[in-house]
Amino acid sequence: MVNPHYAAFVRSLADSATFLAVIAASDDQIEKQRHMEYVSRFLVHTYVEYDGKLDVEEFIDEGVVQLATANEVQQAGATFHATFNLLNQAYGDNALRRFQNGVPTGRVGLAAFESIAVGVAKNLPHIQAKPNPSGYIQQRIIDFWNAPQIQNFFAAGLRGTIRIQRTIPFGTGWFAT
Repeated sequence: MVNPHYAAFVRSLADSATFLAVIAASDDQIEKQRHMEYVSRFLVHTYVEYDGKLDVEEFIDEGVVQLATANEVQQAGATFHATFNLLNQAYGDNALRRFQNGVPTGRVGLAAFESIAVGVAKNLPHIQAKPNPSGYIQQRIIDFWNAPQIQNFFAAGLRGTIRIQRTIPFGTGWFAT
C-alpha cells in the first residue's frame, strides 16, 4: 500500500456501524471485503473525476492511490460520516434499495450506491443547509426510484464504464435540487 495511514483510515470507515447498516452488509460480504470495496468506490467517485479512459476497476485502483498519496482524511472522513448518517436517518438499511410503490425491495447495488450515496456526498453542504435534511433525502430517494432516467443504469450487460458515466453525474444533479 502506498500509505498505511490511509489504508487504516479506509478500514475505519468500512467498519463504521452506520455505513455497514446503510449498505446492509452481510457477514459474507464483510468476510469478502465488499465493504472495503464500497468505501474505496465512494471516496474515488466523490473526489476523483472519471475521464472515461480506464476500466472501472483500474480507475478505482488508481483513484485510491491518488487519494492515499494526497492523504487528505479530515474532509473525506467528515463527508463520509455525514453522508451515511443522513442516509441512515432517512431509511436505514433501506436507503440504497429500490423502492416500488413506496416499499423497499431487493438488495443494495452499485448503481444505487453510486447515484444516491455519491450524489448526497457531492451535495452535502447544500443538503445540510435545508430545514429538514433527512426529510429531503427521504423524498429525493423515493422520487429517484420513480425517475424514468434511472432505467438506463440497470440495463442487462451494461458495462461499468458506461454505468458510472451515467450514475455519478445523474446522482450529483439529482441531489443538487
